[in-house]
Amino acid sequence: MKAAWASLVLLCSVGLLAGITEGQDREPLEKREASSEREHFQLKLGAGYDQGDFGTSDTTRSFYAPVTLRYLGERFDVGLTASLIYLDTESSVVVIDGLPTRAERQRRTSEVGFGDLVFRARYYLVDDPGVASYVPALTPFLKVKAPTANASQGLGTGEWDVGFGLEFDKRFSEFFILGDVGYTFIGDPPGQNFRNRPAASLGIGRYFTPNIAVAALLDWRRSLVKGGEDPLELVGVVQVKVLPTLTLIPYAFAGLTEGSPDFGVGVELSWRFGRY
Repeated sequence: MKAAWASLVLLCSVGLLAGITEGQDREPLEKREASSEREHFQLKLGAGYDQGDFGTSDTTRSFYAPVTLRYLGERFDVGLTASLIYLDTESSVVVIDGLPTRAERQRRTSEVGFGDLVFRARYYLVDDPGVASYVPALTPFLKVKAPTANASQGLGTGEWDVGFGLEFDKRFSEFFILGDVGYTFIGDPPGQNFRNRPAASLGIGRYFTPNIAVAALLDWRRSLVKGGEDPLELVGVVQVKVLPTLTLIPYAFAGLTEGSPDFGVGVELSWRFGRY
């Protein structure tokens, strides 16, 4: 997760989902209810750890604890995510969307503080018609990152980011596919020259029981630093419905390039409430 020639691993939500937080945002066990008598709010509590050397002799370690509150409309949802970040690095690293990312300035630091605020909205454009059809569910999204993290500590860039994209998923009996494509306009802090970022993920999963689903995804993002290696991770996610409105989501990922952390693990708890 560190160095002087790599890319931003943290641009999110989920999300499941860093690239993974985006993947986590799609919960196959959570069926959207069209009825007005449904849970109208969702609270997500998460904790994740990752580390990597980005091809250098130094190791960067980070801990990321996001909290998301979301309103669940009939055909849309809107959410706000705040986070606490711990970053320990001897390389040129800055945190973006919860993940350490290579930058162009050298630092040696151990910092803790609040991360950026991320607003995310989705619209349920097309529903999955069922297993007899090949048409997937399509959900366009918009996300905006407000620069509330301390940029001087490397916990953020101090600039606004705006992104948009499209999520898709499709169920085939006990199996399902899911993924997304997106593009983010990255704000450039003083002394940096970040590139805008296209991103994509694709995965396959299976329902082992009505309350347990497992998925594996490949998550790709373009390096934010010109000449850097694009981040690419293999992500594994398990979703366990503990109660009708409570879902536990442990996950792990392995970096496949030097633009990614070497590995990461985490867990998220999702609670839906406010039925009326």
